[in-house]
Amino acid sequence: MKQKFLAELLGTFGIVFAPVALSASGKLHGGDSSLAAAAWVSGLAVLAMITAFGHISAAHFNPAVTLGFAVSGKFPWKQVPGYVVAQVLGATLAAGLTALIFGAGAHGTHVPAVGASVLSCLVLEATLACLLMLLILAVATDPRASTPVAGVAIGLCVVFLVWIGGPLTGGSMNPARSLGPALVSGGAALTHGWIYLLGPCLGTTVAARLYAVFR
Repeated sequence: MKQKFLAELLGTFGIVFAPVALSASGKLHGGDSSLAAAAWVSGLAVLAMITAFGHISAAHFNPAVTLGFAVSGKFPWKQVPGYVVAQVLGATLAAGLTALIFGAGAHGTHVPAVGASVLSCLVLEATLACLLMLLILAVATDPRASTPVAGVAIGLCVVFLVWIGGPLTGGSMNPARSLGPALVSGGAALTHGWIYLLGPCLGTTVAARLYAVFR
C-alpha cells in the first residue's frame, strides 16, 4: 500500500510541477507562457506519469478521479483518503519547489477569468472533468478497450481540455492541481479554491454513473 501512495505522490508531483514550472519559467527570457504550451506540457506530463506509475497505483493523480473510480465501484473507498492525501501532498510539494527555484509568486495558480460567473466556471470544470473521467473509465477499466494506448489517449485528452478550459478557469479538472499552488501562493487562488474542488468532483461522479449505463 505504501508503494501505491508513494506512486500517487510522485505522479501528482510530476503532473503539477510541469505546468506550474512552465508558468514560472514563462516569465524568463526565452520562456513560453502561452496556453498552447500549458496544454501540451500538462498532457505530456500526464502521459509520462501514467507510463511511469500506472502499473503501481493505477495512476489516478487526481482526487476527483479517485472519487470517480470509487463511485464506479472500481476502487475501494477505504483507500480514497490515503490517495487524496498523497495527491495533495505531491501537488503542494511541486508548487513549493517551483517557488523555491523561481521565487515566490502565483505560479500556475487557477483563478476564474475576470468577469466570469461562478456558475459558468463551476459548470465548465464539471464538464471537463466528466469528459476526462469518461475516457479514463473507457480505456483503463473496460476490457473491450485497447489498454496499450490508455496513457496516450488520456494525455491527449488533457491537452485539448486544458486548451478549451484555459481561458475561463485554467482548465484544472483536478482539485490537487489547483489546491497545491493555491496553498503555496494564497490570495485569490485560495479564495476560489472551492470551485476547483466541487466542479471536478461533480463531473467525475456524473461520469461514473453515466459509464455504468454505457457498460
